[in-house]
Amino acid sequence: MYEFALPKVLKQYGVDYCQIFPSQKGYRNEIWPVLTSDGRMLNVTFYKREPGIVERIHRADAVSEYLAKQGMPARVRADQRILSLKNENSTTYINLYEYLPGNTIPWEAYTMKRIKLLGSTMSNMHANLSAMPYCNFPSVYDEYLQIIDRMTRYFSKNEVENAIAEKLKIKINLKCLAAYAELLKKNQETSNQQVLHMDFVRGNILFEGDEISGILDFEKTSVGYPIMDIARTLAFLLVDCKYKTNQKVEKYFLYSGYQKRGQNKDIGNDNDRNQLVQMFLAYDFYKFLIHNPYESLHLNEHYVRTRDMLVKCGVILYR
Repeated sequence: MYEFALPKVLKQYGVDYCQIFPSQKGYRNEIWPVLTSDGRMLNVTFYKREPGIVERIHRADAVSEYLAKQGMPARVRADQRILSLKNENSTTYINLYEYLPGNTIPWEAYTMKRIKLLGSTMSNMHANLSAMPYCNFPSVYDEYLQIIDRMTRYFSKNEVENAIAEKLKIKINLKCLAAYAELLKKNQETSNQQVLHMDFVRGNILFEGDEISGILDFEKTSVGYPIMDIARTLAFLLVDCKYKTNQKVEKYFLYSGYQKRGQNKDIGNDNDRNQLVQMFLAYDFYKFLIHNPYESLHLNEHYVRTRDMLVKCGVILYR
């Protein structure tokens, strides 16, 4: 989409280039790898237009560069300037970063060793971020309390309740959503609040062989107790690592990886963590419903696995 602007952007940054590679699109950005004339790899990132994006970029860069200074594989800016691309209706913001090597891998390639490595890397990330100041960062609890409120209002609508009963043969247990809100409020009062990633998932982790070579996309970074980060990633792992049992995924990620091999040993209270995993699964389920026709959802393997997990824990009830 932004290929036409790249030469001008690189000229503004003073970059002499010899090759531009195909773009890689993320949720909030479009990334263009560039090979410079002196043999360096750089990354030009165009951020999608949304309210507060500049503040979000600054927070993400601050966290990523803080971790890089601690020796973790996080990207750093190649230039401190944020450029802007304006048209009549909007402004797109652009950053230039050093390029991180490696590739994302499919969930099927997440072996026992790699799941353990994911856990230990998150643990080390939390240990390093525990000393980072966070006075200007948003609260993860405030964000998810708003999400729970939106979900509750959505599932309380008569037309939604009737539609999912008729087309999906299910009903949502709203008492579970209320319990999640109370748990968030409780955790908000605990000690050990710190900066979190909150999107530590497959698409944001680069591998070279069996080693993690990059941690990407800190745009969702916020402040909370590390159990929030742990539960968010675990919810993804349980759904996506379909060739491993839930017990093995938890063992590899939580105990063998995060707790045993990482620097941070606190994985939180088992009951609270399990409830938070359910909350994130419920949120993912909600996103399936609002972004897809109900009639086609049964064809989506991730939807089916998420639904079945929520049925087991009583969040979803069959009609």
